[in-house]
Amino acid sequence: MDEFQVIKKFFLPLAAQKENSLDLDDDAAIISIKKKSIVIATDSITEGDHFPRNEKNPTNIAKKLLRVNLSDIASMGAEPFAYTLNLSVPKKLKKKELIIWIKNFAKGLKQDQKKYNVALLGGDTVAIKGNLVMSLTAYGTVNKKVLKRSGARIGEDVYVTGNIGDSGIGYGILLKKFTMLNASLKNFYIKKHKLPDPPVHFAKNIVKYASAATDISDGFLADLNNLITSSKCGAEIMIEKIPFVPQTKKLIDQQKIKIDYLLSCGEDYQLIFTANKKFSKNIFKLAKQYLIKVVKVGKIIKKRKLRILDPQGKELFFSVLGFKHF
Repeated sequence: MDEFQVIKKFFLPLAAQKENSLDLDDDAAIISIKKKSIVIATDSITEGDHFPRNEKNPTNIAKKLLRVNLSDIASMGAEPFAYTLNLSVPKKLKKKELIIWIKNFAKGLKQDQKKYNVALLGGDTVAIKGNLVMSLTAYGTVNKKVLKRSGARIGEDVYVTGNIGDSGIGYGILLKKFTMLNASLKNFYIKKHKLPDPPVHFAKNIVKYASAATDISDGFLADLNNLITSSKCGAEIMIEKIPFVPQTKKLIDQQKIKIDYLLSCGEDYQLIFTANKKFSKNIFKLAKQYLIKVVKVGKIIKKRKLRILDPQGKELFFSVLGFKHF
Protein backbone atom coordinates (compact mmCIF):
# COMPACT_ATOMS: atom_id res chain seq x y z
CA MET A 1 0.00 0.00 0.00
CA ASP A 2 1.58 3.30 -1.12
CA GLU A 3 1.20 6.80 0.37
CA PHE A 4 -1.86 7.75 -1.69
CA GLN A 5 -3.63 4.46 -1.00
CA VAL A 6 -3.05 4.98 2.74
CA ILE A 7 -4.45 8.52 2.50
CA LYS A 8 -7.56 7.43 0.62
CA LYS A 9 -8.24 4.40 2.85
CA PHE A 10 -7.60 5.79 6.32
CA PHE A 11 -7.59 9.59 6.24
CA LEU A 12 -10.06 10.60 3.52
CA PRO A 13 -13.00 9.44 5.69
CA LEU A 14 -11.78 11.88 8.35
CA ALA A 15 -11.42 14.86 6.00
CA ALA A 16 -13.53 18.00 6.02
CA GLN A 17 -16.07 18.73 3.31
CA LYS A 18 -14.75 18.26 -0.23
CA GLU A 19 -14.55 21.96 -1.15
CA ASN A 20 -12.10 22.45 1.74
CA SER A 21 -10.05 19.23 1.80
CA LEU A 22 -10.18 18.65 -2.00
CA ASP A 23 -10.48 14.92 -1.23
CA LEU A 24 -6.90 15.12 0.17
CA ASP A 25 -5.77 15.06 -3.46
CA ASP A 26 -3.70 18.25 -3.66
CA ASP A 27 -0.66 19.84 -2.05
CA ALA A 28 -2.75 22.01 0.28
CA ALA A 29 -6.32 22.52 1.53
CA ILE A 30 -8.66 25.49 1.10
CA ILE A 31 -10.90 27.44 3.49
CA SER A 32 -13.10 30.10 1.86
CA ILE A 33 -13.63 33.32 3.82
CA LYS A 34 -15.73 35.98 2.09
CA LYS A 35 -13.99 36.84 -1.21
CA LYS A 36 -10.70 35.12 -0.38
CA SER A 37 -9.64 31.53 0.13
CA ILE A 38 -7.13 30.46 2.77
CA VAL A 39 -4.76 27.78 1.47
CA ILE A 40 -3.18 25.57 4.15
CA ALA A 41 -0.25 23.19 3.75
CA THR A 42 1.67 21.14 6.30
CA ASP A 43 4.83 19.07 6.05
CA SER A 44 7.48 17.57 8.30
CA ILE A 45 11.19 17.00 8.01
CA THR A 46 13.21 14.58 10.13
CA GLU A 47 16.83 14.12 11.09
CA GLY A 48 18.45 11.38 9.04
CA ASP A 49 15.87 11.52 6.23
CA HIS A 50 15.65 15.14 5.11
CA PHE A 51 18.95 16.36 6.53
CA PRO A 52 22.05 14.54 7.88
CA ARG A 53 22.28 13.46 11.52
CA ASN A 54 25.52 15.40 11.80
CA GLU A 55 24.09 18.62 10.32
CA LYS A 56 25.89 21.50 12.07
CA ASN A 57 23.81 24.36 10.69
CA PRO A 58 20.33 24.78 12.27
CA THR A 59 19.87 27.93 10.17
CA ASN A 60 19.73 25.84 6.99
CA ILE A 61 17.40 23.30 8.62
CA ALA A 62 14.94 26.08 9.50
CA LYS A 63 15.03 27.48 5.99
CA LYS A 64 14.45 24.10 4.39
CA LEU A 65 11.51 23.38 6.70
CA LEU A 66 9.84 26.66 5.82
CA ARG A 67 10.60 26.46 2.10
CA VAL A 68 9.26 22.94 1.54
CA ASN A 69 5.94 24.10 3.00
CA LEU A 70 5.92 27.33 1.01
CA SER A 71 6.49 25.17 -2.07
CA ASP A 72 3.11 23.51 -1.42
CA ILE A 73 1.48 26.92 -1.00
CA ALA A 74 3.09 28.05 -4.28
CA SER A 75 1.78 25.00 -6.13
CA MET A 76 -1.76 26.20 -5.43
CA GLY A 77 -1.04 29.67 -6.82
CA ALA A 78 -1.39 31.22 -3.36
CA GLU A 79 0.50 34.00 -1.60
CA PRO A 80 1.90 32.88 1.79
CA PHE A 81 1.39 35.10 4.82
CA ALA A 82 2.00 33.04 7.99
CA TYR A 83 2.94 29.70 9.53
CA THR A 84 2.84 27.69 12.75
CA LEU A 85 5.73 25.56 13.99
CA ASN A 86 6.09 22.36 16.02
CA LEU A 87 9.56 21.31 17.21
CA SER A 88 10.47 17.98 18.79
CA VAL A 89 14.04 18.41 20.00
CA PRO A 90 16.26 15.58 21.31
CA LYS A 91 16.73 15.33 25.08
CA LYS A 92 20.35 14.35 24.42
CA LEU A 93 21.21 18.02 23.81
CA LYS A 94 22.51 19.81 26.89
CA LYS A 95 20.74 23.01 27.90
CA LYS A 96 23.49 25.30 26.61
CA GLU A 97 23.71 23.37 23.33
CA LEU A 98 19.93 23.50 22.96
CA ILE A 99 19.79 27.28 23.45
CA ILE A 100 22.51 27.83 20.85
CA TRP A 101 20.76 25.44 18.45
CA ILE A 102 17.39 27.17 18.82
CA LYS A 103 19.00 30.60 18.46
CA ASN A 104 20.55 29.63 15.11
CA PHE A 105 17.35 27.87 14.02
CA ALA A 106 15.35 31.04 14.73
CA LYS A 107 17.94 33.04 12.77
CA GLY A 108 17.12 30.99 9.66
CA LEU A 109 13.40 31.53 10.13
CA LYS A 110 13.90 35.27 10.55
CA GLN A 111 15.91 35.54 7.34
CA ASP A 112 13.35 33.61 5.31
CA GLN A 113 10.39 35.42 6.88
CA LYS A 114 11.82 38.57 5.34
CA LYS A 115 12.55 36.85 2.02
CA TYR A 116 9.02 35.46 1.63
CA ASN A 117 7.06 38.03 3.66
CA VAL A 118 5.59 35.59 6.20
CA ALA A 119 5.27 35.59 10.00
CA LEU A 120 5.06 33.02 12.79
CA LEU A 121 1.59 32.57 14.36
CA GLY A 122 2.44 30.05 17.09
CA GLY A 123 3.20 26.38 17.68
CA ASP A 124 4.71 24.01 20.22
CA THR A 125 8.09 22.70 21.37
CA VAL A 126 8.70 19.40 23.17
CA ALA A 127 11.73 17.34 24.18
CA ILE A 128 11.89 13.73 22.97
CA LYS A 129 14.24 10.75 23.29
CA GLY A 130 14.62 10.20 19.56
CA ASN A 131 15.95 12.26 16.64
CA LEU A 132 14.96 15.80 15.76
CA VAL A 133 11.50 16.08 14.16
CA MET A 134 9.96 19.32 12.90
CA SER A 135 6.55 20.09 11.48
CA LEU A 136 5.36 23.35 9.98
CA THR A 137 1.96 24.49 8.73
CA ALA A 138 1.93 27.30 6.19
CA TYR A 139 -0.98 29.59 5.30
CA GLY A 140 -1.59 31.48 2.08
CA THR A 141 -4.38 33.40 0.35
CA VAL A 142 -5.85 33.53 -3.14
CA ASN A 143 -8.43 36.02 -4.37
CA LYS A 144 -10.28 33.90 -6.90
CA LYS A 145 -8.82 30.89 -8.70
CA VAL A 146 -6.91 28.17 -6.86
CA LEU A 147 -4.58 25.90 -8.81
CA LYS A 148 -5.28 22.20 -8.35
CA ARG A 149 -3.78 19.04 -9.77
CA SER A 150 -7.09 18.21 -11.39
CA GLY A 151 -7.27 21.17 -13.79
CA ALA A 152 -5.15 20.00 -16.75
CA ARG A 153 -6.93 19.75 -20.13
CA ILE A 154 -6.09 17.84 -23.32
CA GLY A 155 -3.85 19.80 -25.70
CA GLU A 156 -2.38 22.09 -23.03
CA ASP A 157 1.36 22.61 -22.62
CA VAL A 158 3.35 21.21 -19.68
CA TYR A 159 5.90 23.53 -18.04
CA VAL A 160 8.61 23.11 -15.42
CA THR A 161 10.35 25.80 -13.37
CA GLY A 162 14.01 25.66 -12.35
CA ASN A 163 16.16 22.57 -12.83
CA ILE A 164 15.64 18.91 -12.04
CA GLY A 165 17.84 16.58 -9.98
CA ASP A 166 20.19 19.01 -8.21
CA SER A 167 18.85 18.20 -4.75
CA GLY A 168 18.91 14.47 -5.42
CA ILE A 169 22.57 14.62 -6.41
CA GLY A 170 23.30 16.60 -3.25
CA TYR A 171 21.53 14.01 -1.14
CA GLY A 172 23.46 11.25 -2.90
CA ILE A 173 26.73 13.01 -2.13
CA LEU A 174 25.82 13.22 1.56
CA LEU A 175 25.13 9.46 1.48
CA LYS A 176 28.52 8.96 -0.27
CA LYS A 177 26.84 7.54 -3.37
CA PHE A 178 28.56 9.99 -5.70
CA THR A 179 32.25 10.14 -4.79
CA MET A 180 33.60 10.95 -8.27
CA LEU A 181 32.80 14.69 -8.12
CA ASN A 182 35.27 17.44 -7.26
CA ALA A 183 34.86 19.58 -4.14
CA SER A 184 33.32 22.52 -6.01
CA LEU A 185 30.61 20.37 -7.59
CA LYS A 186 29.91 18.61 -4.31
CA ASN A 187 29.38 21.93 -2.54
CA PHE A 188 27.10 23.16 -5.35
CA TYR A 189 24.79 20.15 -5.20
CA ILE A 190 24.78 19.86 -1.40
CA LYS A 191 23.68 23.50 -1.15
CA LYS A 192 20.85 22.80 -3.59
CA HIS A 193 19.70 19.93 -1.37
CA LYS A 194 19.93 21.84 1.88
CA LEU A 195 18.45 25.10 0.57
CA PRO A 196 15.68 24.57 -2.00
CA ASP A 197 14.44 27.69 -3.78
CA PRO A 198 10.72 27.32 -4.58
CA PRO A 199 9.38 29.95 -7.02
CA VAL A 200 6.96 31.42 -4.48
CA HIS A 201 6.59 34.95 -5.88
CA PHE A 202 6.32 33.70 -9.47
CA ALA A 203 3.72 31.08 -8.56
CA LYS A 204 1.20 33.49 -7.07
CA ASN A 205 1.10 35.26 -10.45
CA ILE A 206 1.09 32.22 -12.73
CA VAL A 207 -2.41 31.43 -11.47
CA LYS A 208 -3.68 33.85 -14.15
CA TYR A 209 -2.52 31.49 -16.89
CA ALA A 210 -2.05 28.00 -15.43
CA SER A 211 -4.81 25.39 -15.31
CA ALA A 212 -3.15 22.85 -12.97
CA ALA A 213 0.01 22.61 -10.89
CA THR A 214 1.98 20.56 -8.40
CA ASP A 215 5.34 20.98 -6.74
CA ILE A 216 8.14 18.48 -7.28
CA SER A 217 8.77 16.84 -3.93
CA ASP A 218 8.62 13.10 -4.64
CA GLY A 219 10.25 13.30 -8.09
CA PHE A 220 9.51 14.79 -11.50
CA LEU A 221 7.96 11.59 -12.86
CA ALA A 222 5.95 10.79 -9.73
CA ASP A 223 4.54 14.28 -9.25
CA LEU A 224 3.67 14.72 -12.93
CA ASN A 225 1.97 11.34 -12.81
CA ASN A 226 -0.04 12.50 -9.77
CA LEU A 227 -1.14 15.58 -11.71
CA ILE A 228 -2.35 13.69 -14.79
CA THR A 229 -4.01 11.03 -12.64
CA SER A 230 -6.00 13.73 -10.83
CA SER A 231 -6.82 15.42 -14.14
CA LYS A 232 -7.89 12.12 -15.76
CA CYS A 233 -5.61 12.58 -18.74
CA GLY A 234 -2.06 11.76 -19.87
CA ALA A 235 1.14 13.60 -20.73
CA GLU A 236 3.75 13.33 -23.43
CA ILE A 237 7.15 14.65 -22.37
CA MET A 238 10.25 15.18 -24.55
CA ILE A 239 13.19 14.04 -22.46
CA GLU A 240 15.61 16.48 -24.13
CA LYS A 241 13.43 19.38 -22.95
CA ILE A 242 13.64 18.48 -19.25
CA PRO A 243 15.81 21.20 -17.63
CA PHE A 244 19.16 20.31 -16.04
CA VAL A 245 22.03 22.60 -15.10
CA PRO A 246 25.06 22.30 -17.46
CA GLN A 247 27.05 20.43 -14.79
CA THR A 248 24.33 17.78 -14.56
CA LYS A 249 24.06 17.45 -18.35
CA LYS A 250 27.78 16.77 -18.43
CA LEU A 251 27.47 14.09 -15.73
CA ILE A 252 24.68 12.44 -17.74
CA ASP A 253 26.75 12.52 -20.95
CA GLN A 254 29.72 11.03 -19.06
CA GLN A 255 27.39 8.30 -17.70
CA LYS A 256 28.35 9.21 -14.14
CA ILE A 257 24.72 9.73 -13.13
CA LYS A 258 21.67 8.01 -14.60
CA ILE A 259 18.82 10.17 -15.83
CA ASP A 260 16.41 7.67 -14.21
CA TYR A 261 17.70 8.75 -10.81
CA LEU A 262 17.41 12.46 -11.60
CA LEU A 263 13.78 12.16 -12.69
CA SER A 264 12.73 10.23 -9.60
CA CYS A 265 14.94 11.43 -6.71
CA GLY A 266 12.64 14.31 -5.66
CA GLU A 267 13.05 17.31 -3.33
CA ASP A 268 13.49 19.74 -6.23
CA TYR A 269 10.64 21.91 -4.88
CA GLN A 270 10.03 23.44 -8.29
CA LEU A 271 6.70 23.58 -10.12
CA ILE A 272 5.13 21.49 -12.82
CA PHE A 273 2.17 23.33 -14.32
CA THR A 274 -0.08 23.18 -17.37
CA ALA A 275 -1.56 25.98 -19.44
CA ASN A 276 -3.44 26.67 -22.64
CA LYS A 277 -1.12 27.24 -25.61
CA LYS A 278 -2.45 30.79 -26.06
CA PHE A 279 -0.77 31.84 -22.79
CA SER A 280 2.74 30.79 -23.80
CA LYS A 281 4.07 34.33 -24.40
CA ASN A 282 2.50 35.61 -21.18
CA ILE A 283 4.12 32.81 -19.17
CA PHE A 284 7.62 33.41 -20.52
CA LYS A 285 7.21 37.16 -20.04
CA LEU A 286 6.24 36.57 -16.40
CA ALA A 287 9.18 34.20 -15.93
CA LYS A 288 11.54 36.87 -17.26
CA GLN A 289 10.01 39.44 -14.92
CA TYR A 290 10.68 37.23 -11.89
CA LEU A 291 14.03 35.89 -13.19
CA ILE A 292 12.65 32.35 -13.10
CA LYS A 293 13.74 29.61 -15.49
CA VAL A 294 10.63 28.12 -17.14
CA VAL A 295 10.76 25.39 -19.78
CA LYS A 296 7.98 23.88 -21.89
CA VAL A 297 8.62 20.13 -21.71
CA GLY A 298 5.60 18.54 -23.36
CA LYS A 299 1.84 18.44 -23.69
CA ILE A 300 -1.28 16.94 -22.14
CA ILE A 301 -2.77 14.04 -24.13
CA LYS A 302 -6.05 12.12 -24.04
CA LYS A 303 -4.59 8.66 -23.33
CA ARG A 304 -4.24 8.29 -19.56
CA LYS A 305 -0.53 7.53 -19.54
CA LEU A 306 2.73 9.29 -18.81
CA ARG A 307 4.86 8.96 -21.95
CA ILE A 308 8.52 10.04 -21.93
CA LEU A 309 9.96 10.24 -25.46
CA ASP A 310 13.57 10.35 -26.65
CA PRO A 311 14.66 12.76 -29.46
CA GLN A 312 13.65 10.15 -32.07
CA GLY A 313 10.15 9.85 -30.62
CA LYS A 314 10.76 6.45 -29.03
CA GLU A 315 9.07 5.87 -25.68
CA LEU A 316 11.34 5.40 -22.67
CA PHE A 317 10.39 3.32 -19.66
CA PHE A 318 11.28 3.84 -16.00
CA SER A 319 10.99 1.23 -13.26
CA VAL A 320 10.68 3.83 -10.47
CA LEU A 321 8.69 7.06 -10.75
CA GLY A 322 9.73 8.65 -7.46
CA PHE A 323 10.10 8.53 -3.70
CA LYS A 324 7.67 6.24 -1.86
CA HIS A 325 6.59 7.23 1.65
CA PHE A 326 5.54 3.68 2.57
